[in-house]
Amino acid sequence: MRLLSRLSFIVVAAGLALAVYPAAAHGFGERYDLPVPLSLYIVGAGAAVALSFVMMGVFVRGAEGGGGYPRYNLLRWRAVRVIAHPAVVAAVQVASVGALALVVVAGLVNSWGPALESFAIAAGLSGTPEATTNISPTLVWVIWWVGMAYVSALVGNVWRLVNPWNATFAWAERAYRAICGDGELGLGLRYPASLGVWPGVVAFLVFAWVEIVYIESPLPGRITQFALLYTVYMWAGMFLFGREAWLRHGDAFSLVFGFLARFSPTEIRVTDDSVCGECSVDCCNADDGCVDCAECFTAAAPEQRELNVRPFVVGLLRSEGRSTSVMVFVLLLLSTVSFDGFSATPAWGRMFNVLFDVFRDANTVGTIGLLGFFATVIAVYMTFAGLMSTASGYRLLSTESAQVFVMSLIPIALAYHLAHFFSFLLIQGQNIIPLASDPFGLGWDLFGTAGYEINIAIIGARTVWLLSVAAIVVGHVAAVYLAHVTALREIPERRYALRSQYPMLALMVAYTMVSLWILAQPIVEPSAG
Repeated sequence: MRLLSRLSFIVVAAGLALAVYPAAAHGFGERYDLPVPLSLYIVGAGAAVALSFVMMGVFVRGAEGGGGYPRYNLLRWRAVRVIAHPAVVAAVQVASVGALALVVVAGLVNSWGPALESFAIAAGLSGTPEATTNISPTLVWVIWWVGMAYVSALVGNVWRLVNPWNATFAWAERAYRAICGDGELGLGLRYPASLGVWPGVVAFLVFAWVEIVYIESPLPGRITQFALLYTVYMWAGMFLFGREAWLRHGDAFSLVFGFLARFSPTEIRVTDDSVCGECSVDCCNADDGCVDCAECFTAAAPEQRELNVRPFVVGLLRSEGRSTSVMVFVLLLLSTVSFDGFSATPAWGRMFNVLFDVFRDANTVGTIGLLGFFATVIAVYMTFAGLMSTASGYRLLSTESAQVFVMSLIPIALAYHLAHFFSFLLIQGQNIIPLASDPFGLGWDLFGTAGYEINIAIIGARTVWLLSVAAIVVGHVAAVYLAHVTALREIPERRYALRSQYPMLALMVAYTMVSLWILAQPIVEPSAG
């Protein structure tokens, strides 16, 4: 029954995606005419999500989740054990730290361009460093930020391995122990439970502001400044509270990529919960062993470790780690990726111009838009959480509903990220090929690829549109599924569990329609005056 229900709603979503043709698609630069009005098309997408709820109500009878899903340990394979060898992991970390160093140096070279001009001439190089020929923006905004989100969701929590701040502090810890013997590098303060992940919320809000609002965010020099500031922030937090505690609560990117990785088909797991007794964070609330705790995984004996393949989505059914701060973080993630798309529509362009006439500063207007969108998402979600509480006969309080169901929004954030940035990654990501040969824009050709020209036809607009539609619909269907299963688990009476999902269904359908409307808009860059 479970397999039938999953296949049914996937078939419905795929059928909808393949039954239509692209319109004036947001971000694709070409116009395609639908065989039916766009309004009917959007309503059809919403109807597909609603139909998936009906099918799940019929076929999904039990409360799946926790550890009740199939898994297969990849560490049984010798080839995987070789790939997971500490030497291989160390090599990957060195490359990651090198990439961070490259970003910093590239920004410095660009900032010091005039001073380096005489050096370039003396070295037989042509030109002065320019931002448009600098590797830093492409490496950060395209390869890392967009690409790592996809890798996290479709492969697993790779960021845990390549996080350069985690790697450098871990190296410093080992060096400290080698020199000083016993003891920890840092003050070893206990992280206050009342703080939750609020430091990570603030850090991610600042990052989102830089990415979406700050007009100088593409400049290599600014990227270097923010990279160095974040390095200080990360090292200070790890020095105060310990590396693992700060990664779990203060590192915005460990939180983002960690949440997205719960969607993925892989997990690390420790089979013996007794290992968790020495863990510096509360990681043992999982329903089946200790899942996705790198500290326990490192401390466990080899025979207690698993690197599992699992079904997609089920990692989002884990019940540990609920809190108001986690809820706010997920809502912030959803609101920022949505506002990023909305900010390129004609509707926002008109709003931007009106606000700019008042405030006369593009950064101020963008900040108002970002915070206003965030506040709206919180208000709407909390309203529907209250409606879910009422519909359930108050089996769950409003705040409990908000915390319990927030993870079901992760597939929506992922789907919109995929729909909005997929073509951007494929096309703009090609810039890394010539930039690898000339990272500083000094006229080098280290690998013979400096003359590479971007192939803008690498993927057609029609294909991108179909993939985007499929991502939006399937992402919302997955969200409905997660909310449905969570309700069955949290509310024993099936009748009240189903009733609690009527408001959530209405929210999912509405958000599906709004998301597709945004995708259908032509790109418009707001003008300052």
